[in-house]
Amino acid sequence: MTTTAAIAFAATLFLPIAGGSFAADLLPAEVKAKVSGELVWHDGSGGATTRAREETVIKAFKEETGIGVKGDFNSDMTKFFAAMDSGASIPWSMIEFPTKGDFIKARDAGYLQKLDSAVVDLKKVGENAHDEYGIDVLRYGIVFTYNTEKFEGGNAPSSIVDLYDLKRFPGKRCLFKYPQFGGVLESALLADGVPRDKLYPLDLDKAFAKLDMIKAEILWWSNGDDAIRLLASGECAMGITWSGRAYGAVKNDKSPLAIKWENSLFSQAVYAVPVGAPNAIAGQAMIAHFISDIEGQKALVNEITYTTDIVGLDSSSYGGDLAPWIVAGDNAKKAIEENAAYYAQHITEVVDRFNRWVALN
Repeated sequence: MTTTAAIAFAATLFLPIAGGSFAADLLPAEVKAKVSGELVWHDGSGGATTRAREETVIKAFKEETGIGVKGDFNSDMTKFFAAMDSGASIPWSMIEFPTKGDFIKARDAGYLQKLDSAVVDLKKVGENAHDEYGIDVLRYGIVFTYNTEKFEGGNAPSSIVDLYDLKRFPGKRCLFKYPQFGGVLESALLADGVPRDKLYPLDLDKAFAKLDMIKAEILWWSNGDDAIRLLASGECAMGITWSGRAYGAVKNDKSPLAIKWENSLFSQAVYAVPVGAPNAIAGQAMIAHFISDIEGQKALVNEITYTTDIVGLDSSSYGGDLAPWIVAGDNAKKAIEENAAYYAQHITEVVDRFNRWVALN
């Protein structure tokens, strides 16, 4: 299928979110009896991803338990780690880590509670998609994206390395103003000729030297909604976005966007419960409900394309129309998994170096 045809096909999709509950009695009665009050959760996604969750899995959880659920959006984990490092009290009873690297760092620092097997049934998720402290969720693409109206006549870019070819593909580049889960450093190294299997550990000197070549053409975004706005409006000719955001823009708004999986990246979020959670049982229950809500998962993926390794669900569970947008099959083979262990160990120095480079004129 051509890119244009794929976009047109995807744009015709409209699978509305159901207005009522997706399922009932997904939690044991003894667990529900203990859940009350309000749950504040650390939201590492925001925007379209959070809206999709609030209308599907979170809505169903609230209806079953009757508790209040409030998301606290933070685009990275700086606020969480600062609070935990200082020993301050925290408001969050469930944490969404936007990458597994963040989760590993928190787990190894002793900042997370073990999942309670009496509440969270780990047999419901794939054996490689959890440990005793957290569950991998919402696998997403960090994908090269371009505005098709900027490249008509057969001269469309084909790979993330084309971000660095200003002569053939002029225009602004939209990149995430954070070095992790945005593919910024990895794209620079790939464009500089570093092989896929030699990306990590990242050669920061080489990466920033390559980024210097396009720095004047970069427009930075800090959340997925802004990335899509900049690309769909044509303010940016191309950039890197999260796959579900591009899908939603094409499906719901018929935005002139296309993605390429070749040498793009992918990662997954992780749900966990922090030490010191003010309503830990509700946090555990929210995770348990999330992995039990099969119908809610289907509705969620049809809105944002981010899948979770839940027993009984695979890429075919959501319909073939979503295949071009899900991190699975050929898409996953073409893309590169972000190295969680590298970022868990080096994120502080990488962020510091990145912020100093961005601040330079």
